[in-house]
Amino acid sequence: MGFFFSRKDTAKPTSVTFTLAGAGHTYDDGHVGLTPLDLTITEKRVAIIGLNGSGKSTLLGLLDGSLKPTAGKVTLSGVDMTLDTSSKKDLKTVDEWVGKVRREEIPNVFYRAENIVKAVDESLKKHKIPDAERSARIGNLFAHFGLQQMRGAKAAELDSEKRHLLAIAAALAFNPSAIVADEPSKGLDEIGTRHVAEALFTYDKQVIVATHDTDMIVRPEYAIDRTLVLDAQHVVFDGTPKDAVAFYMDLIRRKYEEGQAVG
Repeated sequence: MGFFFSRKDTAKPTSVTFTLAGAGHTYDDGHVGLTPLDLTITEKRVAIIGLNGSGKSTLLGLLDGSLKPTAGKVTLSGVDMTLDTSSKKDLKTVDEWVGKVRREEIPNVFYRAENIVKAVDESLKKHKIPDAERSARIGNLFAHFGLQQMRGAKAAELDSEKRHLLAIAAALAFNPSAIVADEPSKGLDEIGTRHVAEALFTYDKQVIVATHDTDMIVRPEYAIDRTLVLDAQHVVFDGTPKDAVAFYMDLIRRKYEEGQAVG
């Protein structure tokens, strides 16, 4: 599959180094989303696992720039450039480098479009992507994510699996350097989860994904390089997928034995 690349795209790095330097986030109500930590991510496939409320979504928000750190600093580096997510002048470039996927959430304007092809096309047109390049991107992405037969469908007509796939394809349409995905297969059955995971991990992009699906993480075909385990707003384990899952399952067992709520 080939893409037409605009001059703007060629300036993007092929991968990003994400760095948290004493970075954490406390929400306006005083709730600590993530305790300050030092963390560097350079790998192509990184998974983040943890119980509900452990800090996964907050960490992803810090990585993709949707949340500003209330302590420390978060930077993204690539192509001889370093971006500070707390800098207003850098945020537009952060958005260009990092695609955001939130479960099956697609832009609200997609539901008002005549069909899903026109929905993605209009979003690219607003960014002044040339006609031929828009057509090539959408064609390649819809083929890869199994959406070709649904090209003429409205967004509201898609089932849950197809909405999950469209959410990823829509984020990739802007040709980001990396994808940060928060539970991109949430709510799907085993077959739907497999379809989403295969499409996501066989696409040639750097991926950081938060998930509860431990089976997904250890599958060799998905080639996860590194897995972080979060608990109580801390990174409590950092290692291989197999070791991380073993640690996580032991963590859950210990919480049950201690009578703690496990969500």
